[in-house]
Amino acid sequence: MGRLDSPILTDGERGFRAINSYLEPTSLEAGTVEISENMRLEGDLASVRKGIEFKAGDVTLTYAGDERVFASTLFSDPATGTEFIAVATKNKVILWNDSNNTGIDIAYPVGEVVASGDNASFVQAMEKLILFRGENKTPLEWDGDYTSPTAFVVKQNASPIAGRVQCPSTNFGTFFANRLIVPQPSDSQYTVIASDLLDTDNFYAAESQFRINRGTADRLIGFTPYLENQLIVFFRNSIHLINNIALTNSAAVFEITRQHGCVARKSIAASGPQIYFLSDDGVFTLQQGLDPAKNLGVAISKVSGEALPLSQPIQDQFADVNYAHADKACGIVFDNKYYLACPTGSSTTNNKIFVYDILQTSWTSVDSFPAGFQIDDFVTVLHGSNPQKRRLFAVSDKGWHLIEESTTDITGTIGSASTTSTAISAKLKTRSFTFGNIDVKSWKRGQLGCQVQNGDQLPSR
Repeated sequence: MGRLDSPILTDGERGFRAINSYLEPTSLEAGTVEISENMRLEGDLASVRKGIEFKAGDVTLTYAGDERVFASTLFSDPATGTEFIAVATKNKVILWNDSNNTGIDIAYPVGEVVASGDNASFVQAMEKLILFRGENKTPLEWDGDYTSPTAFVVKQNASPIAGRVQCPSTNFGTFFANRLIVPQPSDSQYTVIASDLLDTDNFYAAESQFRINRGTADRLIGFTPYLENQLIVFFRNSIHLINNIALTNSAAVFEITRQHGCVARKSIAASGPQIYFLSDDGVFTLQQGLDPAKNLGVAISKVSGEALPLSQPIQDQFADVNYAHADKACGIVFDNKYYLACPTGSSTTNNKIFVYDILQTSWTSVDSFPAGFQIDDFVTVLHGSNPQKRRLFAVSDKGWHLIEESTTDITGTIGSASTTSTAISAKLKTRSFTFGNIDVKSWKRGQLGCQVQNGDQLPSR
């Protein structure tokens, strides 16, 4: 090469680890991509995600407008450790796992039903399964014996202990520190009440009722257990903490932040001391803080909010979330990833999943699915033996689909063996390679390394 010839410059990637669509492609760091759709960035490799697989074809149910899946949860037998996906339909709850592929039907009491307007949800309290059906219907309760199943019963306590009230009619609850904790909408939109210890039929308002942020236009969205018997309570525009929930007569309420609140109850998910949730400004986290009254560096369960959203690198894509229906968003931490299903564009149901890789500390994919597929909730269930391993299911009104399993997306409708297989269309767009500056250059050649299987199509440009 002569002295006046242009020098040879090289640039490229040794691996892929993160999306950043918020910044200009020319300013991205090595290993960062502009677009990652239906991909997994793990280690240094980028690969197409595995597909979904329909699993609800063998249960007995005829799908219709008023006959579908309205709520789902994990039910675990405390005696044996056997786990099921539990789903609420119009007239019964269906328990399903790999060993009971046709499902176990648990009927409701005569005259009791679940409907779409009930905003139904489950909570397991000890061995019992409680089904909440909104403010206008009394909860239902099942004793948990699936070997000789009897029907649910109406959860009523005609004779509460003196000074107590029965379980409120509400939309959701959690069982924590041996107490059933629920909203009390009959009192106010910001009231939380806890049951007596190991007794989900008696609630003592004098000691266990908390009116949080009273006198504001705020409203209760959800709550999640935290370290050291604390409960983090999410409102629409603020976040609070109740300490010492095991001994409610000495519990107190503390405000964490009023800078932002939570949009969707089911978006709240925990990974160790870190809490993820969807707000109006994207995904935020709550972090474990330090108690200044203790020695420096001794971490305890104080909580602090972050100033910047976790979703900052893909904030432009979160701008496409349909916030008019974002209260339906749902999230879960599984396999060191935070999966967040949201409605995007004009969709009124959760049609995409944003994937945050906790090991990579970065967003790694935005997943899309065949037309008509939606995600109403996530459930994980144990599978196999020696060793047992959890598997992730996406539940919708049409049944449940195994996530990260198949080579294609296999979808179906509950109660029908008919399925549809759709090829997964993935896209990866790298950063712009500037070779260290933005001068005009003469491009000579490029090289792409990949591994494909028979039948794969790999267009590149």
